[in-house]
Amino acid sequence: MIIAHHAVFTTYGTWLPNDPRGSYSGAIYNAELAALGEIHYGRQNPQPDRYTMRRFRAAAMPRLSRAPYYLTNHTRPMIAEAFARVVARLGLNVPACAIMNDHVHFLVWRSKHTIEYVVNQLKGAGTLALNLDHTPWARSCWKVFIDDESSLRAAAAYVAANPVAAGMLPQEWGFVTPLPPDD
Repeated sequence: MIIAHHAVFTTYGTWLPNDPRGSYSGAIYNAELAALGEIHYGRQNPQPDRYTMRRFRAAAMPRLSRAPYYLTNHTRPMIAEAFARVVARLGLNVPACAIMNDHVHFLVWRSKHTIEYVVNQLKGAGTLALNLDHTPWARSCWKVFIDDESSLRAAAAYVAANPVAAGMLPQEWGFVTPLPPDD
């Protein structure tokens, strides 16, 4: 039985379906982007070097309908406040959340809402909080269904470690209720 969901959603133009780092996309909807190569399904190991990534991004950017959107130290708290409103309104229990520069990790206990609905509510609230003309989010999300406590604990630890691994400070958001220590 599913007890929680780990959703990952990206900002627009920052993690494309055929990104050399890998993606969980099933299709490339933009013919110009499709010309850059096939989908590299799943996280690629080894990860591509900086030169490969720089070359891919340089080729991809002119093919996007607008500039990629990156979250910053200025916008991250606005997104967190918007997420807090959604969490309160939907009555969600969130053990971990990481708001990165180009994606969000959102770990949530199962509720009466589908994970797709929750992510859409988060994206909508975040877009409104930023007061943008276009959504800063890419379509859809990647989701993992969690069915046991050890997997939930591993996901929570992974999400909490994500900012530090990327060279950012640890994140603590008021809407997050960390898991109690393991007995």
